[in-house]
Amino acid sequence: MTNSITVAEGMVRRLIARANRTHVGASWSSEITSEVDNIEVVSKQGHLTLRIHPCWLRYVVALGEFQCCVADEIEAWYLLERLTAEGPVTVIA
Repeated sequence: MTNSITVAEGMVRRLIARANRTHVGASWSSEITSEVDNIEVVSKQGHLTLRIHPCWLRYVVALGEFQCCVADEIEAWYLLERLTAEGPVTVIA
């Protein structure tokens, strides 16, 4: 396992910077906290915060699962937002 949370936190910082560049008008930040079980996204007044438990973060980085466990959480948030947005729903049978 990663001996230092510093490596994992650096990966999160780069992820947040990329998310803010990729998604126009995005205002992402991150918080490493033991107040969450694993990971969550908090949205307040247009600002998005990716909250991550430090032990879990070290674990997924050590396993090489950062992309699917952490980075994909941001893309999943946008997908969920699109799927739950008001508007017509097209059903394909």
